[in-house]
Amino acid sequence: MDLVLIEIVLWVGLLFFFWALKDGLGQVESDIEALSLARQGRGMHNSMQPVSFHDAERVAELIGSYRDTQIYRYVVIQGRTYQFDRVCPMDSGAAIDADERCLAPGLVYQECSDHGQVPQLRTDA
Repeated sequence: MDLVLIEIVLWVGLLFFFWALKDGLGQVESDIEALSLARQGRGMHNSMQPVSFHDAERVAELIGSYRDTQIYRYVVIQGRTYQFDRVCPMDSGAAIDADERCLAPGLVYQECSDHGQVPQLRTDA
């Protein structure tokens, strides 16, 4: 009888865990959708541009890679400093905002508004 009671308590605990997980994931989904809508809203006010690739003059803080290309947190393009924002696959047909630049193969950088926190950038793009 003790084993049956323990098993029932464990099953109830598992069901409670799944119920809590479902509610938590629903909130995360709502947050993701809200972020997506905010990003789309930002593009509605600024003029959208087709994706064209630029070359980085200087780079700083390697943070990862995408399709065998290194992703840097900060880059300088045409004398302006940009921070990594997202990946935009070439075949997606997406456009970028006027304050964004794209490096091949689809790394989107947004212009930095606070130059005080940008680290020393090095030349080796």
